[in-house]
Amino acid sequence: MALIEPTSPTLKRLKRTSTKEMKLEDEAKKFTKKKRTTKAMKPLTARRYLAGQALSGLLSGSRGAIQMQDLKRAAYDWADYMLEDSDE
Repeated sequence: MALIEPTSPTLKRLKRTSTKEMKLEDEAKKFTKKKRTTKAMKPLTARRYLAGQALSGLLSGSRGAIQMQDLKRAAYDWADYMLEDSDE
């Protein structure tokens, strides 16, 4: 069985793709090593956690396009409701 030699343009394309992948990989490694500021990492409070849970429920039950501000407001409304002290 004879091996098929790739044509010159094919080899160039493979080398070019490999180089692009290496550049992307290097960029990803640099990004993961980069220190994040406290502005970028806000603390996870109970309100934010519950708003995230509510948001996932709102998104899974939604049909069609929804305004992000309205969705965010509704998620935080649900979080505030869940955090309210109740007599029950």
